[in-house]
Amino acid sequence: MQDNNAKMYGIDLASGRANLIAGTLRLNGSEDTASVNAIGFNFKDQYLYGFRKESKQVVRIEQTVEGETIHYDSTALNVSGLPEGIHFFVGDVKVSGDAPAEGETDNRTSSYFIYNKGRGLFEIPLSNDLNAPLTATKQPGSESWSTTIYDFAFHPITNKLYAMESDGDLFEISLEPNSTPELVTRLDIGTDTGAFGAAYFGVQDVYDEATGETTENIIFYVSNNNSGNIFKVDLTNVPDDKSGYNPTTEIFTLGPKSGQNDGARCAIAKVEVTDESMDFGDAPLPYRSALDNNGARHVFDPNQDSQNLIFLGDSVDGENINTSSDMNIDYSDSSDDGVILATDFAAGLTAQVIVTASQASTLYAWFDWNQDGNFSEDEKAIDKVNLTQGSNSILIDVPEDATNGNSWARFRVTDGQEATLTAYGAVQGGEVEDYEFETYGSESYPGQNDWVTLAYEDRWPYLGDSDFNDLVLHYRTIKYFSSEGVTSYRIEGEILGVGASFHNGFAVRLYEKDVDSGLVKVLSAEQIDSLNSSLFINGQAVSETIIEPNRTEAIAIVAPDIWDHINVQNGCEYFRTEVNCDVNAKVTFSMTLPLKTALSPESAPGSMLDPFIFASSDHYHGDAITDGNYRGLEVHLKNQVPTEAFNTALFSVAADDASNQSESLYFQTENGIPFALAIGAPWRHPHERVDINSAYDKFADFATSNGKSAPLWYNTVNTNITIQFGAEQ
Repeated sequence: MQDNNAKMYGIDLASGRANLIAGTLRLNGSEDTASVNAIGFNFKDQYLYGFRKESKQVVRIEQTVEGETIHYDSTALNVSGLPEGIHFFVGDVKVSGDAPAEGETDNRTSSYFIYNKGRGLFEIPLSNDLNAPLTATKQPGSESWSTTIYDFAFHPITNKLYAMESDGDLFEISLEPNSTPELVTRLDIGTDTGAFGAAYFGVQDVYDEATGETTENIIFYVSNNNSGNIFKVDLTNVPDDKSGYNPTTEIFTLGPKSGQNDGARCAIAKVEVTDESMDFGDAPLPYRSALDNNGARHVFDPNQDSQNLIFLGDSVDGENINTSSDMNIDYSDSSDDGVILATDFAAGLTAQVIVTASQASTLYAWFDWNQDGNFSEDEKAIDKVNLTQGSNSILIDVPEDATNGNSWARFRVTDGQEATLTAYGAVQGGEVEDYEFETYGSESYPGQNDWVTLAYEDRWPYLGDSDFNDLVLHYRTIKYFSSEGVTSYRIEGEILGVGASFHNGFAVRLYEKDVDSGLVKVLSAEQIDSLNSSLFINGQAVSETIIEPNRTEAIAIVAPDIWDHINVQNGCEYFRTEVNCDVNAKVTFSMTLPLKTALSPESAPGSMLDPFIFASSDHYHGDAITDGNYRGLEVHLKNQVPTEAFNTALFSVAADDASNQSESLYFQTENGIPFALAIGAPWRHPHERVDINSAYDKFADFATSNGKSAPLWYNTVNTNITIQFGAEQ
């Protein structure tokens, strides 16, 4: 009951949906503009009782039907014994005695209780003829109670009153003469302030996973006028001795806000799901996904018109999950289709999810990193992030102490009107989707937050202009493992510069050769789970085949032609290799390659793997290619054996390359100058057509000595003829 001109709303406690039942009440058959407060429901005679403010009268409210019109009529009762001119806004109905068996006489008694601070608690009997005069009796000593309460409710079993002050103090009130309200505990109500103007009890089925039994618990509900938040407290078994008794509260659902607010319900009626547009979470016990543990739930069609619905993926549907035992039947939901876990989740690293939204909306997500079966607030990985209609790429930092193994994540999408959101409770509009995921251990090269810089000359077997900026990129590999062994790979990078007129592709062979032992570790294409592999460039999924077809070796193609993914700055010929042409955004890529079967760490390649460039098909790539086999031209790091796709006839071309297969010398000149570099630090690449020796005067010493001289050659740089660090962009 709300507003100065009393309006009656029905609140579905499970969903929080509020429906206007009566825009006005009637008194003696005519529209009544007065306010009514202190309402209580008498579950013996099925009437509401309240106190009419303007006339200071107790009224009984009943539903009447005239034709097809439903009215709510109030009838003033003739009550004496109340203080003159005093308004009561705190009230409820107590029903005493056992419910009769079918066919037996109902001998229960009922009374309407109202309270005013300073005036006291008054009882008005309702079991006799209500058309006759009634006498209110004051409970002795109640006029001196110091508690400031705005509503109370009778416990349906003990018939004790319970009320909550605005600071969260929960009180129990006995009807014994000269008793005083007893503080039960101070409840944590968060940031809510002001009056709790509506209080009532209900019964809720609660499933005990340990015993497999369902019990009926007695729940106390209170509604805050300012926020509309409806809190719940389980008061099933309140001990006489309150020391050490600390019940807890939490927001159960959200009702309407109001400056004048009161509420009542049948205290012995169950709170159950009745709304067909209720979407629940699907994570299994002990996660909170059912009504009995205040699980996450959304009324996805709050206006009941199927218009402008907010959801994830292609659709949303509802389900009735009253108790956690319902989760044992089937906790899958076919409409959970809005989130793609695009990359593996490894402790200490960043993962990516792709979220598809039906319209502009707001997203929250929790990941159970410690696998304790609870989505705690410190596990909130996405907090009120704005989504656009369609696909959204979101990065998630996985904690370094995340537990390896299977766990669950919860995503909730809303219209964003809420101040904040927890992983449980009811929301009007939106959807909740739960996903199982696996957290892995990881091994990163060169480090989880570090890059190695790769730089290529693409005119091999000719040295070209030696500016080493035909392709420049940051590069990192990550190897994931579980208790079974290595399970997948992730390859990440940022394209920092493209100074090539030729068209080049970039690829990585899953290959490693131990420098000291000569042991080769290489994966075959058959070992890669190609169907579940993924590639994202600038956050967008790429649909092309990732593992190169018709190869024995596992060769992952990042891009068949780098030029397809870069935009050249206006007035520039190349991408971030010319003077005043270095402001373009970097091009990012992330590739995930799961294995069909886990490998032992000893047999799985790691570290750098084998990143290389190759000539793009159908584009001129120099005079060395005479047979149209563009893919056969590859450029690898120094002394890296090429892939099976390489055209070995190119080793015979008279040029600058001095590769010698019999001596395992590859991709270097006679003086040891490489055609590709791996620099273990951020690196300023030379301007277009600037020889690397001009930019780095110690480079030749390093290259011709096989790395024995000037190992830190890249620290001595002419900044006037180089592009700023890619890491600074």
